[in-house]
Amino acid sequence: MSVSTLTKADWTQWHHLFRQYIAFYKTSIPEAQYEKTFNRIIGPQGDLHAFALREESGTLNGIAHYLFHTSSWSDKPVCYLNDLFVNPDIRGKGYGRKLIVACGQVAQERGCSKYYWSTQNENIAARKLYDTFGQSEFLEYRIKLPTDKW
Repeated sequence: MSVSTLTKADWTQWHHLFRQYIAFYKTSIPEAQYEKTFNRIIGPQGDLHAFALREESGTLNGIAHYLFHTSSWSDKPVCYLNDLFVNPDIRGKGYGRKLIVACGQVAQERGCSKYYWSTQNENIAARKLYDTFGQSEFLEYRIKLPTDKW
């Protein structure tokens, strides 16, 4: 099992994995968004990047999406691991770690000041892995937009 970048030929397998990821979080996105996201990853001007966990046969068993953004605290970029998903049938074998490390290496090569991600409190299995890298000292608050709260 190796980590590599995605190619246009990976669409079908990526789409299947990303749909599972979205379903895991008990949510949905419009069908057109899958294609838009994939194009952002593989496009030359894309602002979203990804790694795939690939078997020698070419089968994808995991994905990690990451992006870079600016920060008011540093002139160096920050790397955010946006999505991480490994096929449930092969979890617990270090593959999620491989994807996290691959994204972290890119962040380090790019000179980022920070690399971070988040997960739901109830995602105990993922948190067990994440806690081996560091711990969060922050809570995240979300408001879906548009809203009438203002």
